[in-house]
Amino acid sequence: MNRVSAYAASLLLPLLSLAACGPETVTISQDAEIADYTPVVRKILEDHPDGNVEIRFAPGRYDFYPEQAVTEFLSMSNNDSGDRRVAFLLKDMKDVSVRGDSSEFLFHGAIVPFAVKNSRNVSLGGFSIDYDFPWTFEGEVIANDQRSMTFIVRVFPDNKYRIEGDSLLFGGYDWEYPTAENIVFDPETRRPLYNTAIYEHRHWNGRMKARELSPGIVEFSGFDAVRVPPVGSIWDDKGPMDMNRSYPGFAILQSRDVAVEDVHVYRAGAMALIAEFSEDIRVSRMSTAARPGSERMITISADATHFVDCSGTVTLEDCTFESMLDDATNIHGVYMKVDSLLSPGVVMASFGHFQQVGNHFADEGDMLRFVDRKTMHPVASGRLIELKRPDRNRYELVTDADLSLAGDVAALAVENISRGCDVVIRNCKVRYNRARSLLLSTSGDILVENCDFSSMMAGIRICGDANWWYESGNTRNVTIRNNSFTDGGLGGGQPQAILQIDPVIPKESRSCDFFFHDSIVFSGNTVRTFDSQVIYGLSTENLVISDNVFIDSKSHEPIFPGLPVIDVQYCGKVTISGNDFSRWKPDAVISVHECLEVENDSGLETVDRPNPYFYGS
Repeated sequence: MNRVSAYAASLLLPLLSLAACGPETVTISQDAEIADYTPVVRKILEDHPDGNVEIRFAPGRYDFYPEQAVTEFLSMSNNDSGDRRVAFLLKDMKDVSVRGDSSEFLFHGAIVPFAVKNSRNVSLGGFSIDYDFPWTFEGEVIANDQRSMTFIVRVFPDNKYRIEGDSLLFGGYDWEYPTAENIVFDPETRRPLYNTAIYEHRHWNGRMKARELSPGIVEFSGFDAVRVPPVGSIWDDKGPMDMNRSYPGFAILQSRDVAVEDVHVYRAGAMALIAEFSEDIRVSRMSTAARPGSERMITISADATHFVDCSGTVTLEDCTFESMLDDATNIHGVYMKVDSLLSPGVVMASFGHFQQVGNHFADEGDMLRFVDRKTMHPVASGRLIELKRPDRNRYELVTDADLSLAGDVAALAVENISRGCDVVIRNCKVRYNRARSLLLSTSGDILVENCDFSSMMAGIRICGDANWWYESGNTRNVTIRNNSFTDGGLGGGQPQAILQIDPVIPKESRSCDFFFHDSIVFSGNTVRTFDSQVIYGLSTENLVISDNVFIDSKSHEPIFPGLPVIDVQYCGKVTISGNDFSRWKPDAVISVHECLEVENDSGLETVDRPNPYFYGS
């Protein structure tokens, strides 16, 4: 049976009503006559427009194609928004469950597996997500020449590619990307190569030239980097930034009480999971590891999980996040740029980053805060009375704030402070990925405990930025305890501390009359790493670094030797107590710059030598 006739086959599916007033259970079993389960699922959901249904999949493989999928506009922060074909669209529903029994879902082409939109009480789990073709181009470097800046790649056989002129394009069932963003991995460790920044092609507006020497063997020339990738390394490319985040595994938008449990995402053409303007999201026993025996380094082409302007509690528990091309999670709010002042409490605003345009920013009644984009100081706050949208990226915000004395309003940003969520991250493992383990910028209570982190960049970054990514969220209460950190900061480029607290405040705008973050406690952790700096802390009112063990792993030469092991700047009270530096570098020092009060029993020399790489400090 072909995909077109699968709809008719769906009418034959067995239906079992569990209770007259409870959810109806629909069981789907594997059927060799059904080539495409997309219309099967579509009909079930259309027959239950309000939800109140449980869809159960028996063990087996189920294929999903885009031709008969629902098309829905998905506005997804930090991803590429637009009209998307969706296999499971749960929209305006409640009490919906999709459960597998170790079932395998295979998606073909440009299709989003799951979109949960304006829905509540949704449970998804018991299945794996994979695609027919990978969303990244990968292969083994089998030859190179540093003098001519050329190298030859044995393309992994699961990649579909072609060469047009002298440009390589890779793709899948119905999509195709040019090459654009690369990274190089070590197949022995499955991690990015040590100091991998030296292998990064720098100018993609002049793409590298490609020439096929024989089927599956491609020579690249015109490489613009410090070094050509070593023989035996794995070359990876994910395509252009404005294309390569289009097809996440799960998009959870304006929804509440959503659980994703016992799910393995082998591949996704963006983030494995993006949740935006949603409440109470729980992710348990989710994995993004590669299939056993796979020679590929990459599973997910962006973050494993990402939460924007969420409220309630975000929980990540017992998860394994591996082999992504971005962070394990990023939890933050959004700054909009203030463009003009229409009256003392009315502003015209717009999103500053192209991957935020069109997002749901606030509901009437939410509290908004206006901040100086340079100093990050709060300027005013007020309640949103009305929100108007003249077009997709112009928002008229009517508030009860008074901005008549704010000066140059174009220097301001505005955030929704009603949306800060609590966070619990427990018993998770992060490794083999590019970028960081966790980014945490939310005003709720944050707890990170009993996790194992080994990322290319920072282990945990606590930031805040109103000028590039526009990710808001000063933290109030962060506890990071009893975790293990191994060989972070591997990638080079610029230093990446294991704990990196770095709100983007230029040097000339820093002071101790304002602290961006409130309380951060880093306690009982074990850090094994090779580079010099473990903790960088800026603009934090109360920073506690206690009872940690610092171990020089000696696994590599430091990329940035001589930096202080702890570097604190423009903080209020800093407590450094009970830490074990006995296995750390013998020449270690702690740098303190313009902090109000410091308690330090480390026995290490205290100096005033701030990290020179962060914002010219």
